[in-house]
Amino acid sequence: MITYRLATQPPLEPSVKFYKIIAVSFLAITIVLLALVIFMTSKKATITIVAKNDTKNVSLAVGVGAKVTEATSIGGTVASQIFPWAEDFHPTGNKMVDAVATGAVVIYNKTNSPQPLVKTTRVLTPAGILFRLSEGVTVPASGQVTARVYADQKGAAYNISPSRFTIPGLDASKQKVIYAESSAPMSGGVATLGILSAEDIKSAELAYKQKAQEAFLKNLTPTNDAGQAQIVTVVDTHAKANHKAGDEVTVFTVSGTSTVVVVRYAKADLTTLVNKQITDKVNASAERFVATGSNAPEVSVASFDAKAGTASLNVHQNVSVTLDANVDALSPDHFAGKKKADIERYILGLDHVAQVDVKFFPSWMFSAPSVPDRIKVIVKNVQ
Repeated sequence: MITYRLATQPPLEPSVKFYKIIAVSFLAITIVLLALVIFMTSKKATITIVAKNDTKNVSLAVGVGAKVTEATSIGGTVASQIFPWAEDFHPTGNKMVDAVATGAVVIYNKTNSPQPLVKTTRVLTPAGILFRLSEGVTVPASGQVTARVYADQKGAAYNISPSRFTIPGLDASKQKVIYAESSAPMSGGVATLGILSAEDIKSAELAYKQKAQEAFLKNLTPTNDAGQAQIVTVVDTHAKANHKAGDEVTVFTVSGTSTVVVVRYAKADLTTLVNKQITDKVNASAERFVATGSNAPEVSVASFDAKAGTASLNVHQNVSVTLDANVDALSPDHFAGKKKADIERYILGLDHVAQVDVKFFPSWMFSAPSVPDRIKVIVKNVQ
C-alpha cells in the first residue's frame, strides 16, 4: 500500500515579509499623495463683485483772455457794460377790502318804440340791491341789448346771483315791459389788496439780478459759431424798490443798474482742460472713469478785468467713476489662503463696491486656495 502526503509551503522568510510591507506602504502613500494633489488642484474660489457708478465733482479755475499765459488758461474775449432795468413784483401779504361789484345784464324792450337809457341809469333787484349802467345804451323796439353795470356801493352784499331788475327811472307802466335780467353772478364786491413787507422787498431785490440777466440775454446777439461758448453773468447790481414796507399796493417796481459781463471762448479748449483735470482726479490705482455727468460743465464768472480783457471762470464737471476690475487691489494674491469673511470684509472696504459674493469649491472648504491661479475675480457693473 502506497501512502501520499500533501506538500506544505515552507514559512516565508523575514526578509520577504519586510519587502511586502514596504510595497504596501509605498502604494498607500502614493494614493494619499495623489489624492492630496487632486484635492489641491481642484480647490477653486470665485469672487463676484457688483460695482456701482459713483459721481465725482471736478472743479478748476480757468483764465480767459486774448493771450494764453498759463496751463490753466484758454483764449477768449471779455467785455462788460452797465445795463439799466426795471422789473415789477407782487407782494405776498394781503388783506380783503370792499370793492365795487360789476357784471352784465340784458335789457329787454317789449314796446314798439326804442328806449334810450343814459349812463348811470339805475337797475334794481326785488331785494332792493341797486346797480347802475356803465355806459348809455338804446334798447331797440321789441328787442334787447346787453349792458355792463356796476354796484351803487362797495361791498360783498353786491356779489349777487343771477336776478331780474326793474328800471326805477321809468314810469310804472314801462317798468313792466322794459326790464333787465342777468344770467351770471355779479362779482368784485371784495378785493384783495397787497400789503408790502420787508421780506417782499428783500426777495424782489435778490430776484432782480436774475431778471436783469434774463432781460439782457433777450437783447444779446447770439454767437453764430457752434464751437464758441458764451457766458453772461451779472456781477454787480444797484437796485431799489419804489415802495416801502407797509404800503398797500397791488404791484411794486424794483429798478436800477447792473454790470453785465460777457465771456466768449472755444468749447474745445475748455473741454481739453476739464478732461486733463478728470484724468488727474480719478484714482487710476483703484477706479476708472466712466462718463461725464452732463453734456457740458457748469461755468460761472469768478472775477474779471474789463480793461485787461481777462476773466477767471469757475468750472465744475460731474463725472461718473466705478471700480476697475484690473486694479492691484483686486489681485488674487490678496485672497490666497484667506477665509470667506476676511475676503468679504476686505472687498466691501473698497470704493464703489455695492456687494460681493464669495464661493469656494468644494463647498465645504473654509479658505481660498493658497495658489492665486486657482482664484477668479469677476467684477460686474450696475448703474
